[in-house]
Amino acid sequence: MREAFKITAGLRFGRLVVLKQVERKPDDKDKHFKWLCQCDCGKTCVVRSSNLRNGITKSCGCSKLDIKDITGQRFGRLIALKHIGLASNHVALWKCKCDCGKMIVARECNLHSGKTKSCGCLNVERTKETKIKHGKRHTRLYNIWSKMKERCYNPAREAYKYYGGKGVIVCDEWLNDFQKFHDWATTNGYKDNLTIDRINPDGNYEPNNCRWVTLSENVRQKYKSDFITIGDKSLTIHDWAQRLNLSQYALRNRYKEFGKEWVEKAIKTILETGDNTHIYKRKEYANGRIRHRKNTNTQQ
Repeated sequence: MREAFKITAGLRFGRLVVLKQVERKPDDKDKHFKWLCQCDCGKTCVVRSSNLRNGITKSCGCSKLDIKDITGQRFGRLIALKHIGLASNHVALWKCKCDCGKMIVARECNLHSGKTKSCGCLNVERTKETKIKHGKRHTRLYNIWSKMKERCYNPAREAYKYYGGKGVIVCDEWLNDFQKFHDWATTNGYKDNLTIDRINPDGNYEPNNCRWVTLSENVRQKYKSDFITIGDKSLTIHDWAQRLNLSQYALRNRYKEFGKEWVEKAIKTILETGDNTHIYKRKEYANGRIRHRKNTNTQQ
């Protein structure tokens, strides 16, 4: 059997240099001899004799990280000055100087990924710049602009199938620049009681195809060709909704879902019986047989 060689202070094992033997504490259940070692990275650690001899432990753990020297390299506004150790999760830490003069400690992975580009001054400047740009994020007009884009580009929105799903887009001038949309709106008749309307319903959201109208006018324009004729009366969906005291949105949605014939039958039923419950039923139940129920309170 091969005799184990003796470990003494000064011996090197990989990146570790032995400093001294560690005295065993009375309550220590580990019977192995241990040594205090210093790693080339500057850290000290306690290692078992067997792990040093067998080559199991060759460093304090830094060798697994393969730390590269990035001294002098620039990352955004930061310049890496020196490696100062490891974080608790063994990520390399670097002392950096920001262009503004501040010193910070940054994780190497965040420097490489671009997550950390400054001491924090960059984010402050961007926030100020955004507020200076328009400061109107919580206004009604900003909400109109935001929803206009959602209708055209967010498939998760219910209205998408009538806009983006049909190829309607927002022009490049407005798409990523609220200020330009704001300037167009305020110089083209925008008021808080008006909504945006496309002159050509099949066209895009762009300056030459948009205007500001009242909500009722918008609805009339959108469904101006959709007249429902009952007896001698021929009215738009909007006008029938007002006449029958119905939600124009509910009636319009039923028109989209089930078609003109269904809406005609529904209106006839309401006129005859006064029963409008089928208009507000869930979609899967609304398309059932319309029940004609006599209502003596119906006005003739």
